[in-house]
Amino acid sequence: MYRYVAKVRRFFAVIYFICVALLMDGASPFAFPSSDGASVGVFMVRLRDGAEIAAYDADRLLVPASVTKCLTAATAQLSLPADFSFVTALQRVGDISARGILEGDLRIVGGYDPTLGSRFFDDRESFASWALRVLSDVGMEKIGGKVCTYPEDQPLDALSPYWLLEDIDWEYGAGCYPLNYKDNSYPGSDGRVADVDPAATLCDELCARLKGAGIEVMDEDIELPSDSLVVAVGDILGEYHSPLRDEILRVMMHRSDNLYAEAMLRAPLLASMPVGSITAKKALAAQADVWKARGVDLAKGRVTDGSGLAPVNRLSARLLCSVLRSMARSREYVGLFPIAAREGTVKSFLRGTPLAGRMAVKSGSMTGVLCYAGYLLDSHGSPTHVVVVMVNGFTCPSSSVRSAIEKYLRNKLP
Repeated sequence: MYRYVAKVRRFFAVIYFICVALLMDGASPFAFPSSDGASVGVFMVRLRDGAEIAAYDADRLLVPASVTKCLTAATAQLSLPADFSFVTALQRVGDISARGILEGDLRIVGGYDPTLGSRFFDDRESFASWALRVLSDVGMEKIGGKVCTYPEDQPLDALSPYWLLEDIDWEYGAGCYPLNYKDNSYPGSDGRVADVDPAATLCDELCARLKGAGIEVMDEDIELPSDSLVVAVGDILGEYHSPLRDEILRVMMHRSDNLYAEAMLRAPLLASMPVGSITAKKALAAQADVWKARGVDLAKGRVTDGSGLAPVNRLSARLLCSVLRSMARSREYVGLFPIAAREGTVKSFLRGTPLAGRMAVKSGSMTGVLCYAGYLLDSHGSPTHVVVVMVNGFTCPSSSVRSAIEKYLRNKLP
C-alpha cells in the first residue's frame, strides 16, 4: 500500500511540474551566457482573439529601460490633440517708447519645448531668427533692461532624483527645463555633454543675434511694477510653436530621446497649470489617471519618469502588453514605432530574418537590461500581435541576449 501511495504521489508531482513548465512556457525561454542568473519576462498576445501566444513569468516586475517611452507616447496621444505644439513666447515687460526703446526687459517665456534649437528639427526657422522678425514688426530698436527668461527658477526635478549620477553629465541624462535649448547639450571631447543651464545659453545667443542686427541691449536693472512678474497676455509679442505632437513623438521613439520623453510626459499639464508649477510627480499622477480610466492599473508597477532612464522603474511584460493592446487600434500610435531591421534603434534588430520589416518595435537597454515591446504587422502594416520581451540581470554581452531573443521570436511568431 505504501509503495502504491508513493507511486501516485510521484505521478501527480510529475504532472504538476509539467503543468508549471507549460504555464511558464518552458523553464528557459532564451539560451545565452549568464541566462541562469537572469530574470526574463515574456508576454505575446494575438489581437484577433486575445489568445496568449507565449507567456513566461509575465507578472515579474523588471527594469523596462526605454520601452517606458511606449507608455509616455501612448499617454501623450490620449491626452493631447493631434495639433498640439509646445509654445515659447516672447514678452515685453515695460513699454516701448516712440523711439523704439523698450523701457524694461525682454523675456523669453518657456513652455517645455524640447525641440527648441534641436538638431533633429534643423530645417525650421531658428528661434533667434523668428525673434528678430517679431521685434522688427513692433519697431523695437533698443532694450533698456535685460534679455531674461520666465520662470527664473529651475524646477527641482529637472534632473530626476531617480537617475544615476553617472548619467546626468551626458546628453542622454540632461535635465528637462521650462526652457530647453539645443538638446540641452554641447559637443565634448568624449561625446555630447549636458548643458545645466540651457536658458542662459539661449539668452546669450539671442543677445548676440540682437547685437548683430543693430538692436542694443543695455542689460540694466530697471525697477518694474510688482505685477510684472505675472505673465500678462497683453504683453506677449509673439509665440514660437514647436512641431506637432506626433512629429515629436516619432523622433522620441526612433531616437529613444530622453529629453523629448520627459517633455512629453509634462505636456498634458500645460493647459491646466502654470509652467512653474509643473512637476514630474504631478505628470505621473495624471498619467496614472488616464490609464486607470482605460482599465490599466499602473500602480501594479513603478514609473518614476517618462524616459525610462531611472533604474528604479518597474513594469511587467503583462502590464506593458496591456498598454500596447489598448492602443493597437490607433494607426497613429503604431506608426510612431521604428520598424525592425530598417529604422531607429532597432535598425539592426532581426536583420536577415523572416521578421525583418514585419515588426514595429521599441527597444530599451542599459547595463544588464535589454527589452523589446511592440507589434507584429501584417502585409498592410496593421498589428496582428502584441509582443513584449524583457531581460534583466545578464552579465554577458548584450549582443548574445539580442541573438537569443531574435531566435525566440522567429520560433514563436507566425
